Amino acid sequence: MTGEEWTKLCKEHGVVVIDANYKHMTHDDAVKYFDLLQTAMDHAFARKYDLETGQYEDYTLPEGSTFYEDDMNKKVGCCECGKKIMYGASYTSRIILNSGGFGYAVCEDCYYKNDMKDIVKEEL
Repeated sequence: MTGEEWTKLCKEHGVVVIDANYKHMTHDDAVKYFDLLQTAMDHAFARKYDLETGQYEDYTLPEGSTFYEDDMNKKVGCCECGKKIMYGASYTSRIILNSGGFGYAVCEDCYYKNDMKDIVKEEL
């Protein structure tokens, strides 16, 4: 992704870019800063696997999407359609993943319609 594409994407999604003073940053500050950026990127962007081509593409998550929660009763956003669902009733997406390969929470409808389309065939 080029700098211009990144700027455009940030503007489209209301992402605020943090400017840091690298010259006066200690090693510990730099590690904390880049850990913070990585965490922010993991929560804002994901990878979507195309079952037909076998390729990954960048994917922007709907608000409230998550791949882990401690509270099973927490309302989260489906990573496909954004519909609010209870985390404990969600499925784990096979195709929308974070940078570590963990699947995001997906609602039942999207799971069978998108994640399982290579396995579950619609009846005629």
